[in-house]
Amino acid sequence: MYRSYLLKNQFWAKKGNEKGNNLVGKKIFIKHDSEIGGIYAIVDNNDKKGVKIIANGEEHWFNNFDKLDMFLSRLKQKEDDFMKILRRKNISQRLRTLEI
Repeated sequence: MYRSYLLKNQFWAKKGNEKGNNLVGKKIFIKHDSEIGGIYAIVDNNDKKGVKIIANGEEHWFNNFDKLDMFLSRLKQKEDDFMKILRRKNISQRLRTLEI
């Protein structure tokens, strides 16, 4: 369930996920973003089914698709807001250096 959701959201499966050499019942997915960095998802299909998301050095546990989707959307929104601020500062600096 979570596997297909993560793949649709541009996460990539870690090499060797399908082999038995990783943690039993756990699959690791990775997404890299230029502003946030690495976002890791560890899908646990054992006792407590769900996914653990590690982003910005914080761990979050989800067993509900809606909450997971909201979290990933907020993560993207924070990134967009930060980039808007940087672009605005960059444009402002360029405009100040123009000789009018």
